[in-house]
Formats: sequence, C-alpha cells, structure tokens
Amino acid sequence: MRKILLLLFCIYSHFASGQVFEAGYVVLSQGDTLRGEVENAFWEDTPTSIRFRSATKELTTYSGRQLRTAYLASGRLLRKELLPIDRSAQTDITRLTASVRGQQQMDSVLADVIVIGPSSLLSLTLQNVKHFFVRREARPYLEMAERRYLITDAQGTKRAADGNDYKNQLRVYYGDCPAAMAAVDKGPFTAEGLRAVVQTYNQQCSAIGKAGLEIRREETKQAKVIVRLGLVAGVRYNSLRSHNFGYTAQTRAVLDKYNLDGQLNLQGGGYLDLVNAGRRLALHAALLISRFGNSGIIDLPTLDSNESATFQRHGTLLSLQYGVRGFPAVGQQLQVVLGGGFEVNQILTSTSEFEYIGVRKDFLYGFKSNLLPYLEAGLSRDRLALVFTGRLYEKENYSHYASKANPRLMTYEVTPWSLSASLSYRLNANPDLRDNAKPTR
Repeated sequence: MRKILLLLFCIYSHFASGQVFEAGYVVLSQGDTLRGEVENAFWEDTPTSIRFRSATKELTTYSGRQLRTAYLASGRLLRKELLPIDRSAQTDITRLTASVRGQQQMDSVLADVIVIGPSSLLSLTLQNVKHFFVRREARPYLEMAERRYLITDAQGTKRAADGNDYKNQLRVYYGDCPAAMAAVDKGPFTAEGLRAVVQTYNQQCSAIGKAGLEIRREETKQAKVIVRLGLVAGVRYNSLRSHNFGYTAQTRAVLDKYNLDGQLNLQGGGYLDLVNAGRRLALHAALLISRFGNSGIIDLPTLDSNESATFQRHGTLLSLQYGVRGFPAVGQQLQVVLGGGFEVNQILTSTSEFEYIGVRKDFLYGFKSNLLPYLEAGLSRDRLALVFTGRLYEKENYSHYASKANPRLMTYEVTPWSLSASLSYRLNANPDLRDNAKPTR
C-alpha cells in the first residue's frame, strides 16, 4: 500500500502544466507578434510548448521551435536563446557521479529572462537542476549550474559534496570590474543574488553606466496547490454472474450464468481533489456509499422439483477511492477527466443467505479488491463533472450439494465487476477565477 501511494505521489509531482490564461503575447519564429492570452503553466522545467488564445478566442499550441518569445502579464518573459548547457549537472543523489567535469552542448531553448542590459541574466531548470546564464558585451554566455558529486572520505564512506563553483566562475568573468567581484562574495546562487551581481556591473562597469531592464514576476495569489471539494450522485451497476465448471448441462442449470445482482443501484458521496499548480493533475479521493444486490428473497430452480431453493443478497457498500486524475483541456471551457487508482471497500450492512435443499449458509463476501486499479473517464465544465468508472474485483467462489439424493458438490465462480456513472458538483469556488478577476498591469 505504501509503495502504491508513493507511486501515485511521484506521478502527481512529475506532471505540471497549466490551464490559467492571462494577458500576454508570443513572437513566432518568423517574427510575427501575436497579442492575446498566454496559458500560464507555472513551468518549472523549460517548456517545450505554449498554448496561446487570440482575441477571437482561437486556441493554438506552439512548440518551442515555433517561438522566439512568450510574455505573460504577471511578469514572466521566456526567450529562445542558443545556450551552452551542461545537462550532466545533477543534484539527485541517485544520479550523482564522482566527476565534477561538465559536458556542455549548445542548445536552443526557451529560457526565463531576468535582466536585459549590457550584462544580461537568464535562467532555466532542467530535471530539477537550476541553471543560470550571464553574458556581457562581446563575450559568450557563462553557464552556472547546481551540481553535486560523490566523494569518498577518509573512512571510505561515499557522500555527496557541493560542486557548484559559481563564485569563482563569476570572479573570472567579471575580473575587470572590482564592484561586481565584491557583489559576487555577497550573492547567493539565486535569481536575486545573481541579479545584484549583474546590475552592479551594468551600473558601475558597463559602457552605458546604468542598470539593465529587470523582468520581475508580480506577487500573485495563485496557489500552487488548490483543494476542490464536492458532492457525488449517480448509479452503479454490479455484475455478480456465477459460472460453474465440470458438470453436465442439467446440473449447470441451477445457478450457472445467474447474475446475483445485475441491476442499477443508487450511489452517492463526496470527493476531494488536490490539484497541482498547472491545474491538469490532481490527487483524488472519494468516499462513496451505495446499495447492492436484490432487495427481496429470490426463488431458484432445483434439480429435484420436490426441493426448494432461495437466496437473498443485498446490503450497503462503503467505498474509499484514492488515485490520480488528469484534466486535458478540450476547447475553451471543457476538460476531459481521466483517472485511475485503488479502492478499499467495507460492507456496512449485509444479508447474504443461500438456502438449498434445506441447508442454509452465507455466501459471497463481496467486492474484495485486487491489484488492478479502477479506471475512470468523463468530462467536466465549471463545477460539474460527468464521470464513468469501471472496476474489476477479486474472484469469489461458493458451492452446494446437487440435491439430497445427489451428494456431489457443485462449485461456482464469480468474477465481480462494477460500472458507475456519477455526476459531481464542486462546492467551493474556483480560486483561479477569484484571484485573476483583476487584470494585471
């Protein structure tokens, strides 16, 4: 169970792309400037594509190679640059090596612009590793990257060490500017720390002697993770069709291919989604309650007409679902809902009684989970979502004697599965709409 939860969390943490549009523009590779709304995906790693909505509400996805620039009114400027990138720089302990030597390769990527001036500053993130790039007049870009590597101490134990030598790199790069070199000693390896170094050079050592243009992101109330709470109502169909094996056609006629439920049952409950910053992926949990089975006593055929048989199988099922949901966008307002996960069931009330040739016993424990996940698909818009969910459960079996005169044991197997259709309604408001009600400057 712990491994399953960890896997779901890793999948959830890995994906991040957005569905929050804000004013901005894109500049295409051929030089055309398009103004409208840019989808803010709150990118961590450098984006490979960007969605743009024109004034006519036409939605277009541009790949990185189709763009020169993308600007968002909240203060993010992405610009395509040919940069020397060392993709071997790592901070993940599972990927570290004993070498601190870089392997730079020139690559054209969309990078975040922090300062534009005689000396400029860019940044990008690759596989959770932060890279910064500075450039000054008549010199190529200098790359600085987070880096850790493995060393072996005197006791022979391997441990991770910091291999980010950015201060020495900057001292060499700005070696003819004492003010910038002094700023290096005070500057941490952050956008603000390096911004101070670059602007010190621009003001005190550049030819124009003034600070460059700074691109600053506005403080926003946009939450990285939001909670969605709602109610669920719908119907659920349970198939409990029995199959026996190894007997004659006459014997199989008793319960073979008989569905012990096979009808629509009402279902209701509530759900909770923890939605990521991009609003396209969520950790999902739902608590659902439903009836199952036939409400009355059912007469069964027997092999001997003088003998009687009945069964009743009904109750109340409480289900806890937990998993991951994805929300690919379709058009402007509609989203597809795709998800999967696991289910824990608890029967709250149950009547499970089988009487055959005068012998009465309980049967079918019901809806025991196996290793297969449930799967769901549907559509959502605003507060409403229509979702269909399918689930296969662990096989069950039960047996009874053929008749009083025939002591052969008849064994049946049931493979339960369920299919539900539910309509959910989100109770809390959409914080993205509330936080973005006022236009950004």
